[in-house]
Amino acid sequence: MKRPDIGSCKTLVALGALALAACDTDDLLNVVDPDIVTPADVVGEKGAELYWAGAVGLFAGAYSSGGGGQVVYSGMMSDEFHLSGTFPTRNEVDRREMDDRNGTLLGHYRTLHRARVGTKNAAQRMAEILPGDARIAEMWNLNAYVNLFFAQDYCSGVPFSDTPNEGDIVYGERQTTEEIVNMAAAAFGSADQAASGDQDQRNLAAIGLARTRLSQGDFAGATSAAATVPDDWAYQVRSKQGGTFGQRNAVFELNQRQRRWSISDMEGENGIAFRSEADSRVPWEDSGGPGFDQETPLYHQLKYDSEESDVVLGSGLEARLIRAEAEFNSGGPWLATLNELRAGAGLAPLADPGDRDGQIRLLFEERGRWLFGTGQRLGDLRRLVRLYGYSQEDVFPTGAFFKGGAYGTDVNLPIPFEEHENEALAGLEGQSLCLDREA
Repeated sequence: MKRPDIGSCKTLVALGALALAACDTDDLLNVVDPDIVTPADVVGEKGAELYWAGAVGLFAGAYSSGGGGQVVYSGMMSDEFHLSGTFPTRNEVDRREMDDRNGTLLGHYRTLHRARVGTKNAAQRMAEILPGDARIAEMWNLNAYVNLFFAQDYCSGVPFSDTPNEGDIVYGERQTTEEIVNMAAAAFGSADQAASGDQDQRNLAAIGLARTRLSQGDFAGATSAAATVPDDWAYQVRSKQGGTFGQRNAVFELNQRQRRWSISDMEGENGIAFRSEADSRVPWEDSGGPGFDQETPLYHQLKYDSEESDVVLGSGLEARLIRAEAEFNSGGPWLATLNELRAGAGLAPLADPGDRDGQIRLLFEERGRWLFGTGQRLGDLRRLVRLYGYSQEDVFPTGAFFKGGAYGTDVNLPIPFEEHENEALAGLEGQSLCLDREA
């Protein structure tokens, strides 16, 4: 990663003023210039609050706020959203044919790394200032989720550099997807240990670990972790009304306000019928006009109906969906589990398609509808390829691309070319930094 960007994560302090606004903790800063806070100012309980609030803001920007984050770009590359704007760099994502010099993806990549470094540094610094505080567990949980985002959305080989609190940059080598997933599991373990009696953070660690095990094909481990999460529990990532661009719900901002994203329907032959099959889990409306490009019909998603709509990161609902997938793979009552969920939402029961392909597609369509707009669809499509034996042409949008040309074959995001400036990667000049582009 480029020095100026990692350097900006040297402490959360330099970014604290911006992130604090996202957490309504502005009263913690009482300085003439809130953009300049030195390490000497970060002492005591208020100092710990500053680290925590800064990291929460960084994570929200990487996940669901600002220019898009995990939720928007994973949905764009899969079949949840399609482009109704004009950016050629975003068009590459939608078309699944991305260049490693894509400037839009470079910004998203840097944002994720800032959140990764920020949450890790905050957890460590808070442990020094406020040992035993449950928010230490929250920092480890959010750090683990960022690791999962890298594993489920990016090619294998993402380098992990670090900037320890008040320290210099430690340039990192490339990590395989398996190594990144293991880092996530370890961070969820740290969160569980630090949570003490905070049940919310224990639940967040449990569902995160369950998602981690599911990605590895460890269905028994996923079931065991998810079993402790209450059905009616959820952890929400906050958005803020009237705040800065980086604090607003990104899906609402880019879909309703800027008109640059539209909700898809059977995208690229394989996509879910999000619009043509009415479903209360994915509400939408016809805007009555075109998107920003003045030619693509704009359809509004209504799951997030304002800039302050919060976004679920982990929930008891997800735990039950994980259980259903594990039951499918072990011969358990997977369809009954799905129908129990549907009954609670007033939806008609599903019938068994009768064949394995139909059953798998039904299971993953249910996941796609329940978890719409929460940044999981791309990981699901990759898992269909990796664990269930499908080809990318079987599950990703394919064929003719609606803005011209054809869909590409990318199943993950590339490592930006700018990462060649990482001193640990000397000798790889001009080469792709991905170890592989497989699912």
